[in-house]
Amino acid sequence: MRFFRRLLLVLLVACGSDPIGVRDASTRDASPDAPFADAPFADAAVIDANDDAAPDAGVTDAAVEDAEVDAGSDAGPPVPPFPDLAIGPYESTLPMLIASMRSNAVALDTGATYGHSAAQGYLLQAIAELLRAARAYTLPERAELLDLALGEIAELEGAADRTTGAAPAFGLDTAWDAFGDGSTNPAFTAYVWQSGMVAYGVAAVARELQALGDPRAADTIAFARALIGRWDAHLTSTPDGDYWWYSSAPADAIAVHNTSALLAMAHDALAEATGESAHAEQAERSTDFLWARLRGNPTTGYAWNYADDGYPAGSRRAEDASHALVTLQAMALAGRRGWWPENRIQGVSRTLLGNLFAGNPARLNGRVDGTSGGESEWTWTRASVIGFGAHGDIPGADPEVFDTACSILFSSYLSRFERALSGATLDSARTLALAMLLARRPAAFAEGTRWRQMAGPDDDALPTDETGGTRFYTVDWNPPANLAAGLTLPARTSSALNANLLVDLPSTHTGRVVVSLTYRSSAATTIREWDGAAYHLRATLPRTADEDGVVRWMRTTFELDPAIRHDYQAAVPGVNVLLEVAASGTAVHAIEATPL
Repeated sequence: MRFFRRLLLVLLVACGSDPIGVRDASTRDASPDAPFADAPFADAAVIDANDDAAPDAGVTDAAVEDAEVDAGSDAGPPVPPFPDLAIGPYESTLPMLIASMRSNAVALDTGATYGHSAAQGYLLQAIAELLRAARAYTLPERAELLDLALGEIAELEGAADRTTGAAPAFGLDTAWDAFGDGSTNPAFTAYVWQSGMVAYGVAAVARELQALGDPRAADTIAFARALIGRWDAHLTSTPDGDYWWYSSAPADAIAVHNTSALLAMAHDALAEATGESAHAEQAERSTDFLWARLRGNPTTGYAWNYADDGYPAGSRRAEDASHALVTLQAMALAGRRGWWPENRIQGVSRTLLGNLFAGNPARLNGRVDGTSGGESEWTWTRASVIGFGAHGDIPGADPEVFDTACSILFSSYLSRFERALSGATLDSARTLALAMLLARRPAAFAEGTRWRQMAGPDDDALPTDETGGTRFYTVDWNPPANLAAGLTLPARTSSALNANLLVDLPSTHTGRVVVSLTYRSSAATTIREWDGAAYHLRATLPRTADEDGVVRWMRTTFELDPAIRHDYQAAVPGVNVLLEVAASGTAVHAIEATPL
């Protein structure tokens, strides 16, 4: 257990577990604001806990220390530092991620505030994601992060015996009727949501300790094994695969995909930590069950219900974008392990880019089948970025999903809550989202977007070779100026109805190009591509207002069309693709592009 207490108490949103709201008894709505909520958390998306506190587990792991000291020794070339990542105007997000891990470690303690268990699970998962991705890199904070994780695990161990029935497990400290069917569970019923969040986080940290040969791995593995094994009595096998109950209560013997996904991923991480294939086999059987309940195909994408077996068929409906953040991670695991072939993962990308993303990066469609979730879509979007980010590097996944995830995180959270461009910290769920983006970059985005031009000096410079780039066609734009929309960013404002931008491509590149635009607009408009004779719609640019109607900056992602590619300036090196913002008064901070 740690010897200091929190320096700042915070309420945080554990998105994917939003507050229970008004229930529609006729439909048994599966939204997080209704009976299928996974836990009642308050929305405090602007956590800024003290990030200056030092971890108090002060022992430097010898294996970690040796790995850092040996970097660059006679064994070979120097080990490179873990690469940073820019997201829109945030030039450096790795320090933001580290600071967020520190601040959440200070702020969260299930022993003091029982509702923190899922948030601590998010934090442990985020630390493990970064450490796994950084195995082949120098990461100066590696030992510190391991100590932070073990401090969180010690706190969780101290609070793991409060639920009724077998321990260790986690749940709610209030009575709750999860499905609105009258079967109210008493306080301290064990739920898979909270228990699975912790189990997956602990198992993932155990995996990293074991990979380092850290002697602390044994105790961590033992805790993970106990957390996971506690649910063996609540596993249902079907001809299609296995699922875990929603809670320890018999009335909740229901197949809820996102909760089963947590235990599946915990089993897989434990398999890596221990080498015990039975855990991997159990995880695979759970993803088999999920696959059997999906609808659709790789071309159109998939849809699935929040709950299936054990829940009345007439009350089932498509999973919401918030809870899907976990189900999508299980799909990514199935793709990474080869349990699902690449064409299935291609179908998941269609779900993300076609069903969920509808042109507004701050407000996705509410449900995985593309239907509406009403006003809840604003908050659900801030959670769903975790599911998008999980698919960045999965075989078969569309790399555009990664850039779209960056746009969602920027538009729905970083800009929406005016996170400072440097020195900011994020809440636990967004800490995991950022860890996903840093850890799971597709090859095309290994160093972020390839080309980026920010409004300012020389933003209209003609290319002198074919290395590629982006630029403003400045005759259509006002001079650059610092403009505020929550964040203050340098930008040009269009002075014409057809203000142009250009993407300069090497003449040898004939394939796909992903483009993003960071912009501010008080009215909806479009961006179109010139084919030599006419403009063609590439994307809608929604009004950049949040759910309160406040105009802020957004970043949106779209693609050029290879079939109509036209060289607008034949005398200029490369193929100079002309784009048009259709409305005057649109402020553009930057245009980015990446060839795939």
